[in-house]
Amino acid sequence: MIIVLIFIPNVYTQKAEARCPNGSHKSPSGDCERVVPHEGKLPRCPNVFTVVQMEIVKGYLIIMVTVTGIIIIKTKAVFPQDDEGASSNGFSSLPHATSPEPLSSSSVTVSESTPGKCNDSLWNHVYNPSRLEIVDTCITLTGVIDSIRSERDGDLHIRLRLDPPHAHLVNQANQENQFGDLVLEPICIGKVIQATAVSACLNFHQDIDIPPVGSHVQVTGSYVKDKEHGEWTEIHPITTMAKS
Repeated sequence: MIIVLIFIPNVYTQKAEARCPNGSHKSPSGDCERVVPHEGKLPRCPNVFTVVQMEIVKGYLIIMVTVTGIIIIKTKAVFPQDDEGASSNGFSSLPHATSPEPLSSSSVTVSESTPGKCNDSLWNHVYNPSRLEIVDTCITLTGVIDSIRSERDGDLHIRLRLDPPHAHLVNQANQENQFGDLVLEPICIGKVIQATAVSACLNFHQDIDIPPVGSHVQVTGSYVKDKEHGEWTEIHPITTMAKS
């Protein structure tokens, strides 16, 4: 294996990582996720390095670069912010870097809360439902799908970049662990290999169409905090999802 080090001002950590398939990257949990191709100009890397992904998480600029498609390098760097919110390296702060207001049940607006629009029977197929704290039994929101991956419990784990009117629905745990995205979990979609989830999905498969990564969608479902994952916020279970 070849390890390549790049010097960038204010770099704190830098390491080579196992490569994910083309069109995907590693999530904070270490899983490979499909990603949306970046729109707009990316920072230039020295020599033969090419930027393939850039996100800002909790004030850190996360840059993923590749060398001739063999090695992926992830670099963390901190850049001071000016009064306009632009970093000193000339790149504007991305929406993911914005810290949300503290979450409370009062954060759910009347336009988001849609009682009666959710299929409550889906809760019969959520394993260990006590791990989820319900904030609103049914809401509707919109955003762009950033990534999709399968989970061991048979659910899908979808990261949704919320439209600005719904940005308050994520919290610090989402910022730190989900790139600032809201988590969506259609249930009982794939093969269940987690023993504790087998009975919940027994003889059940959720009939729901999942648009591809990059789609702008409208989602309706239960708005919850996942108590097993730092109380990041999710729509879990999802009743409907459609391109919008």
